[in-house]
Amino acid sequence: MQNDKSDLKGYYAILGLTPGSGDEHIKAAYRRRAMHLHPDRNPQSDTTQQFQLLNEAYAVLSNPASRADYDQLGSQRETEAPEIPKPIACSRCGKVSAQPRIVVFRSVKSFLVVTVRKPIAGVFCSNCANKQSLKSSAATWLLGWWGFPWGPIYTIQALVTNMFGGSHPPLDNAKMLGYQAYYFYSIGRPELAQSLAESAIKYCKKIPETFARKGAEEVERDDLIRNLETFRTALGIDNKANRLKSSWGLVHSRFFVHLGAIVTVTGVVAISIINSPGSHYAAPRGPMPYSNQSSASPVNGFVVTGQPVVTNATTQKTTPKKASYVRPKTTPNGRPWPVTASYLAGEPQTHAAGHSEVTIDNGKNNSDVQLKLVALEGKVARPARQIFIPAHGRFTIKNLTAGNYDVRYRDLTSGNLSRSELMRLTETSTYKGIQYSVITLTLYKVVNGNTATYGLSEDEF
Repeated sequence: MQNDKSDLKGYYAILGLTPGSGDEHIKAAYRRRAMHLHPDRNPQSDTTQQFQLLNEAYAVLSNPASRADYDQLGSQRETEAPEIPKPIACSRCGKVSAQPRIVVFRSVKSFLVVTVRKPIAGVFCSNCANKQSLKSSAATWLLGWWGFPWGPIYTIQALVTNMFGGSHPPLDNAKMLGYQAYYFYSIGRPELAQSLAESAIKYCKKIPETFARKGAEEVERDDLIRNLETFRTALGIDNKANRLKSSWGLVHSRFFVHLGAIVTVTGVVAISIINSPGSHYAAPRGPMPYSNQSSASPVNGFVVTGQPVVTNATTQKTTPKKASYVRPKTTPNGRPWPVTASYLAGEPQTHAAGHSEVTIDNGKNNSDVQLKLVALEGKVARPARQIFIPAHGRFTIKNLTAGNYDVRYRDLTSGNLSRSELMRLTETSTYKGIQYSVITLTLYKVVNGNTATYGLSEDEF
């Protein structure tokens, strides 16, 4: 290794070898490094000097006599007290640990259309890393959402990354752990050094292979793995029983704090949406106040019992809990339902002084319907015609007076109520006679249908 006192000028280190390597290893290492450092293949600014040093090292080590002299000088230097390398400490608390990591956390800050993602990197012990993950996530929770469109996207990415302990650059961590392994070996902790070397090798193996020509990172990875394995073998310790337990699992000590924050905020947002007024469906009101009494009945706003029959879109009325729907056996006035499509017997049929026609087509429905044609005139809308139409039937309302109307109907099988859009019936006198409206309304939601329908509350039927 490069810090080995027996390698005075670093000749073995530049070849990626240790002083005990054989001649074949020296030749193979030289060829490999020469290809990587040749100025024609690697035009980086410092490769020429490195290539010259590589040739110098090979010239000395490939010759048995010069290599023996070089090793002898190195062995004399080894008798001197070795210099203990300076350990790598946590950049937050300064603690020297056996398991430091280079970790990158994410912090997001947004304002309107500006979103800034800031990486927070450092060498951390596991305890300080957990604290930093919470700190980065807290800032992101408060300031990350407020930019469009990337604020929410980057905020979610940052929170998930921080929750799982940040990102760990594999090559940087492998090199750092290899150095820390050598430090603990230098202070007489070979078991700990071997565990760290094994951790460093695991990080190396996280760097993916490529099918194309190897890049500089992969060459460095392969050299590092080879040196770490040589170092581990040289220690000669069976450390399986006392292997260092990692404190860097994905589910770390503060994982559940992150998870709890996400669950809590998600729950609060969900409850707010559920309880917001817009989340509760209310059938849209008609275009004007409504009375279910026809215009032929008394119009003083009250029925015989004295209960109000006029409803208004702005009136809030407390109603008892709705009972389960049961199909009525008779019409509202107590008479039997007709067998065929027809007007309801006993109900006034008004607005009959015109020529317009409205055909109600129930042909695509499997249910009978009770239907009201409502006249939208004056201050209160009232039923003008009341009709029964069986399943798959149709009915034409004739001789309608010009004016504004809508259709309100109940599905007698399910009890569901619906209302059509406003229909405007017109009559115009011409030299050819009277031109009047002829409209067909299909009681079925079909693609490109001729009218839209809306839900209807019970008090508007």
